[in-house]
Amino acid sequence: MKTLSSLSLVFALGVLTSCAEMQYRADVGAMFPVIKGQIALQNAAGTLALGDNQNDFESSLGLGDTEVSPYVHLQADKEKHRFRVHGFLSNTEGAGTLAGAFGDIPAGSVVSTSTDFYAIQATYAFQVYRDDHWRLAFGGTLGAYGLDVAARSTSGRESVETSLLIPMPYVEGEAFVGPVILGGDAAIMAGDFGDGDGRYGDVEAYVKVRPQADFELMAGYRFVLLDAAGVATSRDFDADLEVRGFFFGGGIRF
Repeated sequence: MKTLSSLSLVFALGVLTSCAEMQYRADVGAMFPVIKGQIALQNAAGTLALGDNQNDFESSLGLGDTEVSPYVHLQADKEKHRFRVHGFLSNTEGAGTLAGAFGDIPAGSVVSTSTDFYAIQATYAFQVYRDDHWRLAFGGTLGAYGLDVAARSTSGRESVETSLLIPMPYVEGEAFVGPVILGGDAAIMAGDFGDGDGRYGDVEAYVKVRPQADFELMAGYRFVLLDAAGVATSRDFDADLEVRGFFFGGGIRF
């Protein structure tokens, strides 16, 4: 999972740095993501009804706490073209009591749990309209998402480890109010991509303030939807989860 996230960042950085005469921006900060939803994992015999053995991230797995995660945003603009990569990594540990069987761990077991999640987006957008107050652009995004959920009990350890690389149509808009930029973007797709077949979405809203020409502060909210079923670690799984949270940071333009 970490390898895929690193490769995605390297690829996106290559896209950004390959274009000359661009204006660049780099922001770093913190995101406070929380995972909501349910997940089910098939047992070795393949006899579980996954719909009847869903475990909630918060109440069953104890993984519903808000965590602090690093957040990175890189952007390059040239005339009507914008390239961007942004993402975060999250790690959570917890404990709970299974509402349904999780793999070969039976329902009712007390488990210690952990989850690793990453979401990295590389986007291209072409500006179709801009004036002194508004900007609108359309394009495409390649989203890299990874999820690793593990549970351990006295009867053993089970885990779901899956990664997805998803192309999606993309739209972004911004409003300009003096030194303040109010913006948002969205990418949505449904289909079969690698480990999972389902619905995917990545939506963001943000505000940026530029107290100086080459320095900015930013704050926003990101929402990631992964509603997928497929095969991971040689087992069927069914995951319906949302990862969402506020982010804050700042950076420079050059």
